[in-house]
Amino acid sequence: MHTRQSTVELVSARLVFAAVFAFAQLLGPLSIASASAAAALEAPDSEASQPDFGSNVMIFDPSMSTATIQATVDAIAAQQVSNQFGPQRYALLFKPGTYGSTAAPLNFDVGYYTAVAGLGLSPKDVVINGSINVRYQCLGPHKTNCIALVNFWRSLENLTITVSNPLGCQHGEFWAVSQAAPMRRVQVNGLPH
Repeated sequence: MHTRQSTVELVSARLVFAAVFAFAQLLGPLSIASASAAAALEAPDSEASQPDFGSNVMIFDPSMSTATIQATVDAIAAQQVSNQFGPQRYALLFKPGTYGSTAAPLNFDVGYYTAVAGLGLSPKDVVINGSINVRYQCLGPHKTNCIALVNFWRSLENLTITVSNPLGCQHGEFWAVSQAAPMRRVQVNGLPH
């Protein structure tokens, strides 16, 4: 029964994400058709003018500071990276534009039940300078059994990543997953692992 309920919850979460993503895709071309609507999207009057998709849908805008975005995605990753059986679900949606820079890259991890997506019409519309990673989970008493066999239920889609992160074993775009963790329509420029 627990497995069936978890499956139903997961399907419901994916349907909600798909609806939000489709809605954002639909609004993009419609708003471009009207100059006044495009201007309103670029410079909203207030937070009240933004749609409210709930507290677990984060919509990032390129005008936001990298530090603000970094704090948000890091807080979600801290909660979700090892949250295999938790009830929380997140969508991290990026409006068209560029996020992070070589000097201040946007590097973050993606945990369980987290969907990351660019809201542009093509992957080139959203550029992340940094990295979006799923790393091995290290288990056991000394954390020496590092595997990706249980890294699932997360996704990344419709954006470009220009890798800009520290050198060493953490360098590059790292997507260590086992199943149900698609990476779709993603262009990686730099060193992927």
